[in-house]
Amino acid sequence: MQMDPSNGTQGTIAVLRNFLMNRYNPQVQLLDLQNLYGDQYLLSNGLLSQDSTRSKMFPAMMKVASMDLKNVESVNLAGNNISDLTPVTTLAATFPHLKNLSLANNEISQWRHLDAWRHKFRELRELVLTGNPITGLNNYRAEILRRFPMLKMLDGQVIEGINVPEFKIRGSSPSVNSNIKKLPVSTKAGFFETPEIQSIVMDFLGKFFQVYDSDRSQLMPLYDNLSLFSLSLNTGVPRDLTARDNQGIQNWSSYIPISRNLTRVTTNNTRQNRLALGQEQISQLLHKIPPSKHDLSAPEKFAIEAWTARGLRAPDDAGIILIVHGEFEEPPQQPGRANAPSLKRSFDRTMLLLPVQATGAVLVVSDLLTVRGWAGSRAWTPR
Repeated sequence: MQMDPSNGTQGTIAVLRNFLMNRYNPQVQLLDLQNLYGDQYLLSNGLLSQDSTRSKMFPAMMKVASMDLKNVESVNLAGNNISDLTPVTTLAATFPHLKNLSLANNEISQWRHLDAWRHKFRELRELVLTGNPITGLNNYRAEILRRFPMLKMLDGQVIEGINVPEFKIRGSSPSVNSNIKKLPVSTKAGFFETPEIQSIVMDFLGKFFQVYDSDRSQLMPLYDNLSLFSLSLNTGVPRDLTARDNQGIQNWSSYIPISRNLTRVTTNNTRQNRLALGQEQISQLLHKIPPSKHDLSAPEKFAIEAWTARGLRAPDDAGIILIVHGEFEEPPQQPGRANAPSLKRSFDRTMLLLPVQATGAVLVVSDLLTVRGWAGSRAWTPR
């Protein structure tokens, strides 16, 4: 029976509901959505007659599916002329526990075309991409696993392990690393993708920490009005510290009011207020953090990782992700206790840096500082 969508929303919902029921196989929990835009039922009911209705059709279909189909484990999106996931991105929200997905015989040709579903579908076990140009790209299997780390089958082939020379790890998740059979690896104190990145980073950090410890107002040229900075406090202390290492009760009173630890700070308003945006807010927040002293004469106290990051401000940007683990001393702040010993703190700092080629300067796009109880450097001491 033909239904006219001009009858309103209810008419459209009825068409989509009927379509979904005809395309769903409850025995195998499969929703077959292949060749949607050539489907005669949808065409005859006017849902594909105009570009405006075509673009709205799939999100509307997913809305109806979320109400009517509760046990979908597999979806077939083959043959839909998909070049990127924008038109069908709502599938991830509708069926987050999907086990099997086919995108065969589409037009997906670049890795970024899949990134809308990166870290979605955390239970996905099988993915089919045969018939897409992307299958011919270098490191095909490894790049797919970076986006869907729990996969067991790709294009009908069981994934038993990744060829290590083919797989270049840069911050991959543990679930991806578990697929690599050449383990274990030795503990190392750092990683630099290239000697050039190492040179930029080491020069930057040497100057940054000296100024950070002496006069933080002088750091402001490193940030601009779009830069972000926040501090997160982690009050936990590693359980393996010896009694000699234990510094007793830690005083965190200066950090708690400015901490943006999202496991503790749960209201949106407070989270927003504790995220510093732009030079003025960053300067104010930096000056609320207690004084510090980083011992740069002891490199063994620090572990540094740095690699390329693209698209920090513009698609063609070539920036750097910088992660520093280390420790610092916090001088006593209470009057009359100038001779008291300094507190030792550990920290993790993640920064997104954008070198400015014209001037040789470095712009800090994002700066996340985590301060925690002192833990020493045993975690990255080579062994």
